[in-house]
Amino acid sequence: MKRVTLSLLTCLAVQAAIVPSLSLEQVIDQSEVIVHGRVARSWSTWDSAHKYVWTHHLIEVIDRVRGAEARSIVASEPGGELDGVGMRFSGSIAYAVGEETIVFLYRTPIGYLRATGNGQGKYTISPDQRVRANVQGLVSPLDGLTVEAFKARVRQSLRSGR
Repeated sequence: MKRVTLSLLTCLAVQAAIVPSLSLEQVIDQSEVIVHGRVARSWSTWDSAHKYVWTHHLIEVIDRVRGAEARSIVASEPGGELDGVGMRFSGSIAYAVGEETIVFLYRTPIGYLRATGNGQGKYTISPDQRVRANVQGLVSPLDGLTVEAFKARVRQSLRSGR
């Protein structure tokens, strides 16, 4: 009986972790802010209820594609380490200081901007100025496009009514 219960719980946990793959158009539709920028710094804080740790990333805007008139924005992801407490959340995406990225962000119910689609809205820019998806196991037809070709495709989609 224990083996069956454990197997059932394992199957349910695996099933719960499956996130549907979103098209570029779906990511655009769900995003309030789209920017090309560089991560300047990161820090962790408690949410207002002191229940969850969030890690915030200051991104200096290189090019604004949608929203975010400011020269910098803060992208936030649940999880991190603070006050001797470490929290990890499925679907939370990592950022690195100095990293150049294109991010598609939606506003969470508590007001933070977060990568759309459980991280599907974050693309890292390689040193050769190529775009790379950040979600492990996600096969993106956009991988390898130049930054300019990628942004042109996003802007074309926005012009067509997104």
